[in-house]
Amino acid sequence: MSTFQKKLQKDRTNEQTANAGLKWDPEDDKYLLDSSKNGVSISEIAKHLKRTEGSIKTRLVINILNCCNEDKNNVDELCTLYNISPKEIQTYEQKKEQREKKKTMKNDKNSGFPSSDLLEVFEGLTQINKKLDTVMENQCTILKKLK
Repeated sequence: MSTFQKKLQKDRTNEQTANAGLKWDPEDDKYLLDSSKNGVSISEIAKHLKRTEGSIKTRLVINILNCCNEDKNNVDELCTLYNISPKEIQTYEQKKEQREKKKTMKNDKNSGFPSSDLLEVFEGLTQINKKLDTVMENQCTILKKLK
């Protein structure tokens, strides 16, 4: 079990964060956006939705980015409206890009089994094995001649 999964399991057993990691309902998103617009603190929103403060911030960022993609709204305007800093948007996008790169690298490693490096090693060992067979045959021939 990963560290993230252990933390999630712990959060779910806590009554205050019982919804951690669960799918967001449209009503929860509406409450999140309305509350944030009205100046309710992240910690109060988290308590009401039984989620972590980190998940509340992340969900706000995701909603802001979705609004920007759909309506081409200005990110700075939405950040001001929902009380999120542009830096938090930037950090989220950087982490997302890192996760995607890591996932791509992991998939690349698993897709070529056996990997080209392993195939090269195998071909080299096969050639060595053939040469050893030849040496052994030559050795047997020499021993027969010596007898």
